[in-house]
Order: sequence, then C-alpha cells, then structure tokens
Amino acid sequence: MTKSSVVPDRRVLLVEDDASIARFIDMALEDQGVDLTVCGDVESALTVLQERPVGLVITDLMLPGLSGYDLVDRLHSEPALLAGAKLVIFSAGVNLDKQARLEGRGIWRILRKPASVSQLQACVLDAFLGNDVAPVPAADVPIEPAACGSESEDGDAILAYFGGDAGLFRAYRAKCLVQFEHDLAAGDAALQSGDLAALQRLSHSLATVFRTLGWAEDGRVAKQLEALAAAGDAGASATAWAQLRTRLLG
Repeated sequence: MTKSSVVPDRRVLLVEDDASIARFIDMALEDQGVDLTVCGDVESALTVLQERPVGLVITDLMLPGLSGYDLVDRLHSEPALLAGAKLVIFSAGVNLDKQARLEGRGIWRILRKPASVSQLQACVLDAFLGNDVAPVPAADVPIEPAACGSESEDGDAILAYFGGDAGLFRAYRAKCLVQFEHDLAAGDAALQSGDLAALQRLSHSLATVFRTLGWAEDGRVAKQLEALAAAGDAGASATAWAQLRTRLLG
C-alpha cells in the first residue's frame, strides 16, 4: 500500500508499547486504506494528536509511564485534542470494574485482546463509515492449557484470529520469533533491575501474543507471571520468567 492510496481522513493512531501486537494490527489493516501511526507511550501519542488530527484512536490501558486511563482522562478533559476522533480501548482483562472506570469518558468501542483480523478491520470500517453500533465487549475467558505449536493448535489460531489465512499467520509468527529475542533481553533486564512493573507489562503483552499464536499453555504462564509481578513477588516472578525464557529461546 502506498501513501497515495490512503484516504486523507483515514488516519489511525495506535497507542501500544508491544512491538508484536502493534505489528499484528499493522498487518491486519495493511489493505484497509488507512494511515497507521504507532506510539509506544501516552506522551508521544499526545504529541501526534497536537500535530495533526486523526479519525480513530486505539489505545491499550497498560502502558509505560502514563497509562491508557490517563490518556482517556486527558482526552475527555481536552476534547480539542481528540477533535471528533473515535476512541477505542484495546486491552486484555477488561472486566466490569474497568468498564465502570471508563464509563462516561467518551469511549466508542472496547476491543478485547487478542482480537482477530476481522474484528480489527470491522472496527476501522465502522469508524470511518459512521457505524455507531458498538458490540458489547466479551468477558475474559481463561486460557486452557494445551500443547504448544502443534498442527491442530496452529489451525485453531489461524481460524480464530487470522480469518483462515495461513500465510498471514506464518508471516506474523516469523516476525514474533524475531521479536522474542528483544523480549528476552527486556525481561532479563527488568528482573535484574528489580523492575517488576516492566516485567508485568511484558508478560501482559506476551500473554496476548501467545494466545494469538495459539500457544495457550505459554499464555497461561505469562498471565501467571503478570499476576506475580503485580503482587511484587520477585522470587516467584523469577521462577515464572525462567519458564517463559525457555519457550522464547525455543
């Protein structure tokens, strides 16, 4: 897709700090005629909004520094920044308490991670065609343990998240395998420095990536690590990270 093929008012701002998740969204929207800008934190997202208008903002809630909640509050208090753009929450673990916290903040739609290619494409299409009917966000469901990387598991993931496109799945998986080297370094550094908040964010993102790939057992371990890091349990977090390290190295 060339920039000349992008409809000018189809600008999408994605606020997401995980490279693999951002890459999945980029691949999902590649042929949708949108101009996608990715920001890894709230500060850079606000800079983009101050520089030029967009038609759609998609933001995670768990971000480094200021959170997605902070971004939502800022856009609610300064509507000129949003300039009429639709605001979408894209996050895992969006329960009733989190929905209540977001109520009255101008949220147009909530997408639960991991979302499928078709869900992301439908969200963008609805946003730019003026369809204001937003689906009720699904409640979180537990990740069932399963053998990782099996052919049947790949097939389930391809159908669930990639619209049956095996080629797209393989291309995404290849990019994730490259990114895992960076995730390894980031996790090791967070554990060594005692930055459990960074380890929590990393494991939160990896849980989504693993589920998108169909690696349910790895997703379960990542969610366990996220909870341990959030609780400040450094010892148990180190044990759980060692389990994830093995998979990332593989």
